[in-house]
Amino acid sequence: MLGILFHQCTKINLLNFTIIPSNQVAAFTGEKKSIEAYSKKLKDAYTAAAFQGLGSGLGIGLFMLIFFCSYALAIFYGSKLIVNQGYTGGTVLNVLFAVLMGSM
Repeated sequence: MLGILFHQCTKINLLNFTIIPSNQVAAFTGEKKSIEAYSKKLKDAYTAAAFQGLGSGLGIGLFMLIFFCSYALAIFYGSKLIVNQGYTGGTVLNVLFAVLMGSM
């Protein structure tokens, strides 16, 4: 997050000093240099945002994988208990939700 804020601030600084006072930039024929500098800052900000999005997506994906796999394992084991040990479905579901909700 800090990297994106840094890149946003540098873009705003660049805008304030080169792009916005365009009559001065045009007077000194610095349009191309200003546009190139701004494009570089845009690429840096895009790269930082892409890495942040990748990290967030992988983190949420890993969390959801563990979450759903734990439910799948609990349901599988509960079905084994129903078949082999004679438990009822209500008992298995009560224990399943109590354990999984309590572990959050």
